Amino acid sequence: MLLTAADNPNDAAKWKALGVSHAARGDYAGAEGPFHRACLLDPKLPDACLYFGRTLYLLDRFDQAVNVLRTALENDPQNPQIYRIEALALEASGKAGEAETVFREAIRLEKHSQPNEDPSIDYGVFLYRQGRAEASLEPLQAALARHPDASRAQLELGCVLLALDRVEQAAAHLERATALDPQGARGHFLLGKAYQRMGKTELARKELDQGSRTVK
Repeated sequence: MLLTAADNPNDAAKWKALGVSHAARGDYAGAEGPFHRACLLDPKLPDACLYFGRTLYLLDRFDQAVNVLRTALENDPQNPQIYRIEALALEASGKAGEAETVFREAIRLEKHSQPNEDPSIDYGVFLYRQGRAEASLEPLQAALARHPDASRAQLELGCVLLALDRVEQAAAHLERATALDPQGARGHFLLGKAYQRMGKTELARKELDQGSRTVK
């Protein structure tokens, strides 16, 4: 049975579990309160404040997210995921210089993140968005060296290579990305564009159609 506000109101772990249940369904508004409660009750509970900060980021409340995550770092200063989400929130707030510094710290501390949560992927995307496509290749390639089956790394590297007009290399990574994540519409769309530029008209049509059918 899921926790309600009347059940074990001081049990931080159960509040965190309730937040996770909401977040897993994409209900970030519903997850905010439980994660906030868990973070307040036990700031040292693993990931409680990280999850609260990440939820605020996903709700586009970037300054609040940064404040929560910086507080979380006081109890868990070696956690690269806290730095990663803080950097994303700083970027979204338009604070590119601060974001880059924090991304680099996340990468320095990176050890055992989940493949698609490797900070180097987000740093590579950040550099690309900043108009530094060539510079973005190194962190994306580093992420792939650690996690060859990370669909996000394959996808984002393919996107950058396509922008740099390295079409065949881009297609190879995008083919891998769509194989790893067949439901990812963006991968199919980008692969379709790569095939178009390679003159593979029929393959392009199939990928663009697949992208339109998998988009949510």
